[in-house]
Amino acid sequence: MARRLRRDKKQSGARLRQGSVSGNPARAARRRKAPRNSTSGKPARHIIMLASGIIAIVLALIMAGYLSGDSGRAADSQGGALVIPIEGVIDPAMSEYVTRSISDAGQDGNSIVILSIDTPGGLDQSMRDIIKAMTGSPLPVVAWVAPTGARAASAGTFMITASDVAAMASGTNLGAAHPVAIGAEPSTEEGIKITNDAAAYIRSLADANGRNANWAELAVRQSVSLTADEALEKQVIEFKADTMDSLLSQLNGYTTKAKGITLQTTGIPVSEAGKDLKEEIMSLLFNPNVAYLLFVYGLIAIIYEFVHPGIGFGGVTGTIALLLSLYSLYMLPVSYTGLALVIAGVVMLVMELFISSHGALSIGGVACLILGSFFLFDSTAPFLRVSWPVNIALALLAAAFFVMVASKIMKARRMPVRTGQKAMIGEIGHARSQMDPLGQVFVRGEIWSAEAPEGETIEKGVEVEVVDVRGLMLKVVRSNN
Repeated sequence: MARRLRRDKKQSGARLRQGSVSGNPARAARRRKAPRNSTSGKPARHIIMLASGIIAIVLALIMAGYLSGDSGRAADSQGGALVIPIEGVIDPAMSEYVTRSISDAGQDGNSIVILSIDTPGGLDQSMRDIIKAMTGSPLPVVAWVAPTGARAASAGTFMITASDVAAMASGTNLGAAHPVAIGAEPSTEEGIKITNDAAAYIRSLADANGRNANWAELAVRQSVSLTADEALEKQVIEFKADTMDSLLSQLNGYTTKAKGITLQTTGIPVSEAGKDLKEEIMSLLFNPNVAYLLFVYGLIAIIYEFVHPGIGFGGVTGTIALLLSLYSLYMLPVSYTGLALVIAGVVMLVMELFISSHGALSIGGVACLILGSFFLFDSTAPFLRVSWPVNIALALLAAAFFVMVASKIMKARRMPVRTGQKAMIGEIGHARSQMDPLGQVFVRGEIWSAEAPEGETIEKGVEVEVVDVRGLMLKVVRSNN
């Protein structure tokens, strides 16, 4: 009898503890955190963390590779030739690399600088900075379009015209120097001014070096181009050389017009200028595709960090990515309309995580990203635009990411509440005594006071379902099962 009294007392104590938790939502919330509030951010946070880790690893590998390479300065070569490869777009990174290398050439004891050019063109200011370094250098600067298949279009044509000696390899071309790369439309007043300025500039360079100024002006105004043989015939270049040995052999004994230097190139050593770490990173950042990807990632990571407070790895890498992208966008010809569309697209996609729009925000966000990347750079030059593969791939990945996260959140929102007073609703138990209407039920391993619907009797042992909780009293009905 005593053992039975002790057992009933323990069961009553357990029932009172459970009842007090169920009747006090605040206490229940402190004891058990709701999965509903914590799971909605997990999928997005995990993916943000994964993306952040990948970006950090890639940047670390890039920096490690550059640090382990040469320092960017060619080895001392007394009386030798320093070759500066110019491959790709003429942007601020390329400008800094070329101007720094030309300056180092004299300090390292070189007697001649050779620019090996293969470029589709680039930014006007970067081109002018390079030409200033070429014309201001005490060393003779040779511009050589090579190897076979290379070109010196747009800004490259200006550099060829400004050089002390110009040469081309077989199968190369130059010309098409109309200033489209800086966003000038020829029909507008601004476009006419820019075209006239560029025509006068290239004509002055051609006159200074004794080249065909009339053709140079046509290259700007009418975008005409020439092959190597045609350029040699029209006195746009001085030599045609397919190899470095052939070029040096023909240069020997030639006297430049602008600087009046007689070249001595027989048997001289040849070295190549390398890029330093800063120039390598700048070359990467000034790629429009990279700048666009960093900008979108930075926005997503930072917005997500604000929504889910805490100094997380995604927030740190997002801040770095956004700052680097803003630096790149500042140096590139950016359209504010495109920038606003990209920002609006990211904001819509993030809002999809917290507002049930049935996909409207996701569709609008993807559309804004595609349109924004198309209008982001104010230039008709293909090398100053976001490529279509990158554009479509990023839009599809962003859509897939946010659809997946949004579905996870909606699933979490539909889950039943697991804590607080309402946590008992829907639980199945058994009547421990006959209820008419009051009695006891056995639910979740504990005995509770319960009440059946008015006018209904529930026999002992019948399966019941909890439909409401009022204080320490459960409201139950017969289970449908």
